[in-house]
Amino acid sequence: MRLLAFALVLLAPATALADETPQPFSIGTKPAWYVLAGVTTGASLVATDRGGYVGGELSVARLGQGGRYFGFYGDGYHDVGAGRTYATLGPEIGWKFLGIDAGAASRFGARRPEWGATGRLFLSVGVVTVYGRYAYFVDSLGRDNDHVVQVGALVKIPVKIWGLE
Repeated sequence: MRLLAFALVLLAPATALADETPQPFSIGTKPAWYVLAGVTTGASLVATDRGGYVGGELSVARLGQGGRYFGFYGDGYHDVGAGRTYATLGPEIGWKFLGIDAGAASRFGARRPEWGATGRLFLSVGVVTVYGRYAYFVDSLGRDNDHVVQVGALVKIPVKIWGLE
């Protein structure tokens, strides 16, 4: 009888004690990659064709320790005042609430596409971002429209794609 009981104990599945140990408590960010997508709107302030704009933005960014992040963004928007469509693309970096991005800019809707560079300083709280952007179009069709200054707001929803084990 004792031999049967011993055999049953050996055949019974064992529970892993290592899996039951609780993880330590932590506060703060954990490194992960995110895709962020959203809508942007604002106004062009310094240009002959001033007006409002609306469009969308897509980013891929890595949130690291201490609130640091970096990634790449692309956006496109239509400026009603200028009657043109803009697209920008480039890297972005930031720390906690403050960030910057810079990259290439393109403008469509005139006789030919126009190309230039852009930079943006932004402040983010949660999913809402406010920003100021400067763009310079090297081959602008009109000298009075080669500098563009914009202020705007952006709402982007993050979706984790990798990390946070």
